[in-house]
Amino acid sequence: MSEKIKTILSVLIILIVLPYIITYALQGKRLFEQKEKHIAQNNETEEEIKRLTGILAGQIEMDAPKEAILAQAVLVRTEDERRKNVDETAEKSLSLEEMEVLWGSDRLQENYETARAAVEETSGEILTYDSNPIIPAFHKVSAGATREIESMNGEETPYLDSVACGMDITSPDYLTIRFFSKKEFLEGLNLEKEADPTSFSVETDEAGYVKKIMFGDKEFTGDEVRQLLELPSPCFYIKEIENQMRIVVKGKGHGIGMSQFEACKMAEKGESYKDILDYFFPNTKLQQKENENN
Repeated sequence: MSEKIKTILSVLIILIVLPYIITYALQGKRLFEQKEKHIAQNNETEEEIKRLTGILAGQIEMDAPKEAILAQAVLVRTEDERRKNVDETAEKSLSLEEMEVLWGSDRLQENYETARAAVEETSGEILTYDSNPIIPAFHKVSAGATREIESMNGEETPYLDSVACGMDITSPDYLTIRFFSKKEFLEGLNLEKEADPTSFSVETDEAGYVKKIMFGDKEFTGDEVRQLLELPSPCFYIKEIENQMRIVVKGKGHGIGMSQFEACKMAEKGESYKDILDYFFPNTKLQQKENENN
């Protein structure tokens, strides 16, 4: 009798557990299941949707407001088209395994579906200026306003204007303070050890970002100092404090184009992704990309 009971219990356990095992095993496949009905309604293939989804996954948090994620999806596709036009290597698209590392297995499916839905909902949409894909720059947090950039990579960019980002000052990443010994400071900038780190002149733009800074006869751009000293942003203020070099930094990222934090705040206030893109990229047009199959 006891053996019979054991057998029955074993069968019941298998019947209960088996569906979960099968579901887990097929999860990855189901995440990338082809949605033929949707694909038939737009000009992007399943392969393109997967690739763009993988790029988007690495660029913005999936718990951001939906309209902010949609705006980022348009920027992803715009950059993808821009790179195709100039024969540049495509941006890295995260694999399912890399997404699992990024998000954890418990959030993998939900976040993947959020990213994919954003790609699908904005299907084929790109930002253009003079009928060409723009340089769709973005960053985490501005210094209270974005930078005005007249040209990038040899291309005129009248759409990269400076716009106010008042809500960015509420971001935890808005303000950073770094301290360097004078030796560390000079070595970081590859200056002579006899140089005086407290003697310099600075030129900034209207938003406060450093355009250039001079130490003696050596000139740096703000972006160069940011890279050399590993600062969060090129909007910084240097001062000697108690024989150390204190650098107060505003913002996170290069400060060009769309501030993701401000975009999220705009979305929370009810602005659409089209409103967000229009705000950060004035003089641009949201349109469908050319269908390569035509």
